[in-house]
Amino acid sequence: MSTLVQSVEAEQLKANVPAFGPGDTVRVHAKVVEGNRERIQVFEGVVIRRRSGGANENFTVRRSASHGIGVERTFLIHSPRIEKIEVVRNGKVRRARLYFLRGRTGRAARIRERRRPAGTVGLRGAPQTMEIVAPPVAEEVVEAEPFVEAVDAFADDTAEMTTAADVATTESDSENAS
Repeated sequence: MSTLVQSVEAEQLKANVPAFGPGDTVRVHAKVVEGNRERIQVFEGVVIRRRSGGANENFTVRRSASHGIGVERTFLIHSPRIEKIEVVRNGKVRRARLYFLRGRTGRAARIRERRRPAGTVGLRGAPQTMEIVAPPVAEEVVEAEPFVEAVDAFADDTAEMTTAADVATTESDSENAS
């Protein structure tokens, strides 16, 4: 019975859901029906919670409207009404539910941005696809003689170099001699 339910739910799930979580700023493109027309409305704000649960997985986005009034909307992630979800910023937070933002406005409601090195992927349980490449196998052995010659040449160059301390001592010796 449960495998039948899981198989039906698996057909309903979207495959292109980006990796995001609480604290992230997202832009949700949702389809809105007005009379007999349908248009896409963009809602941008901070994710204050994300609940998992298969086909019922949802998240709540809070946007600060004018004069300190906030607007929250809850979206089903796998809903056909959601056109796409874009992650604008990755927030650095330490809790899973950001309900404390409801009492804050303006600068007090800011969330610091999580800095990630370029090229890194994978965030909060997102499926990661990494290609593992075996290191190249050396077929012939490289001789160590050119390296030894380079080290010897470097040692000769450093022996000829004088430091500032050497110059200072030679100048003070010449002053003491006269």
